[in-house]
Amino acid sequence: MTFSLPSRHLSMPLATLILLALSVAGPVAASPPRYIDLAERLDPGEPADDSAYQDLNRWLASEFTDACPDAFCAGAFDNYRPLRLNCVVDTRQDQIQACRFAVVASQSRVHPGNGAITTELSQWYCPVPLPSGLPVAAFLSAMTTLQPDSSGYLFNHLPGSSQSLFDVLRRCLP
Repeated sequence: MTFSLPSRHLSMPLATLILLALSVAGPVAASPPRYIDLAERLDPGEPADDSAYQDLNRWLASEFTDACPDAFCAGAFDNYRPLRLNCVVDTRQDQIQACRFAVVASQSRVHPGNGAITTELSQWYCPVPLPSGLPVAAFLSAMTTLQPDSSGYLFNHLPGSSQSLFDVLRRCLP
């Protein structure tokens, strides 16, 4: 037994056949991005606003603000603010690709003759040295557990290093 199609079906353009085949197959699942911000990476059941990473950023901001007057904030600016620790995660291996700590500062002045306010702004993105292939879990564990010789999270030794984020910031900020 053989089947044959009427000749009118054979003249259908190839592009139409391809589109028809794709629509029948259904949508293609999008693959996850290769790199994401550590703020987007959550452990199962972990809420975005209360993750270990968010806790770490809150602690680092508080400790930066406390340490700033004596350690970082002397110079042309009088209003330093830590933004956050930014880290890139390679999702294929769940490893830290790179991190940096972002800080902004400003200095405002009032002109004594006309009352105009001028503001000078600056920002720094301080690279955080980390070993290659550092698993996210190991990074978060090291950074969110107070070490015995540390006076705070800002002073914890960075994974694979004898220096702390405090040391990095002292070299990076003017």
